[in-house]
Amino acid sequence: MLRNLLFLLPLLFLFWACTDSTSFDLPAPASPERILQPWSQDVNRWSWDGETPELLLGASSFEAPFLEKEWKEELNYLKKAGGNYVRISLPALDSAGYSPFGSTEGGSGYDLTTFSQDYWKKLETYLTYASGLGVVVEIDVWDLRGISGGSGGRGIWMSSESEPLIKATLEKEFLPGEHPFFQTVPGSMQHREKYGAVLDIQRYFVDRMLTTTLPFTNVIYNVQVPDNSLIPWMVYWAKHIEASGKGQGRTALINAGIVPERRVNVARFNESVLRGAAVAFHRPKPNGNGMNGLAQASIRGLRVVERHLKFHELRPAPDLLLEDDTEATAATDGKGNYLIYLPAAGSVNLSPDWEAEVPVDVTVVGYLGTQRTEVLQPPYGDSFRLYTEEEKGGWMILKPQR
Repeated sequence: MLRNLLFLLPLLFLFWACTDSTSFDLPAPASPERILQPWSQDVNRWSWDGETPELLLGASSFEAPFLEKEWKEELNYLKKAGGNYVRISLPALDSAGYSPFGSTEGGSGYDLTTFSQDYWKKLETYLTYASGLGVVVEIDVWDLRGISGGSGGRGIWMSSESEPLIKATLEKEFLPGEHPFFQTVPGSMQHREKYGAVLDIQRYFVDRMLTTTLPFTNVIYNVQVPDNSLIPWMVYWAKHIEASGKGQGRTALINAGIVPERRVNVARFNESVLRGAAVAFHRPKPNGNGMNGLAQASIRGLRVVERHLKFHELRPAPDLLLEDDTEATAATDGKGNYLIYLPAAGSVNLSPDWEAEVPVDVTVVGYLGTQRTEVLQPPYGDSFRLYTEEEKGGWMILKPQR
């Protein structure tokens, strides 16, 4: 019979928001012997040696940080916060005027038979520095938003063969999956033979990207698409990248799938990791927090939690939470240890599956990555309630003493 005994700890379990000298283990840098690869026990997770899983956490304030002046400073901040991952796109034309292609005579357009050495050198320099920091770089091969929504796609389309498609692109709004740019590959629903010239340009671009990136052992190629209408597009480029890697004696790591885009705030970032995600990333605004203080703090907090419990060993534990309407998320390692995340101030009523009442080490990790441990002494009954007044939430780790 469940005894609803409330164990009130109003002071002990406040999440600590003050700064302290808490340190954390930074990701080890890559080396020729350390090659990013799927973890041997779960191909959905990443590893540097195949045997040790790596939780990839990252953030960036830019879609294409390698084209920004402050990219090195941002990577340094990421590492200092405990991050080891960044996701970037390859725009055809960004706000700063960078294009992967060379300019025509007079600089009035783009010559799709040549490349901008500056653009690709910037990418190479970025990857080299990230590798030295032990940071994984996942590359969105196609700047999907730019191609379908503005100037980002115009740079890559500029050729006499594709001018009719450019005109159509600028004059019409397309439904998901209808944009001509994504119909160039055989098997697409609206594929036309006349799109072959554009496909040649696309392949030319991807092959140049692979020339720069395949030598690196810290790169993942992302060809995910937002809906199933683009599956032929995704499959075509995944196979092309895979075959190109094999042709150069390298294994290209490819991330494919149907992933609708959504905004990622701190709560979603943390909850995704607790629910088993192997990668979590704070996207640039407006779809995320970028590399602001909250994003860095959330990464720091997760690294502190990792000292106590490894996320890859956890599984969801909804039975721990007695209220159905709680905003808390819980997980267990199956050995009697629990991890609870609260996204904001509030309380949580817990019913652990412990066979006996023993002292329990309760560690609270605040949203800034600070931590404090106290001991919950019996008797505390079959259930008890914990509180936090910290508006930005944090983590609770429960470990029975044995």
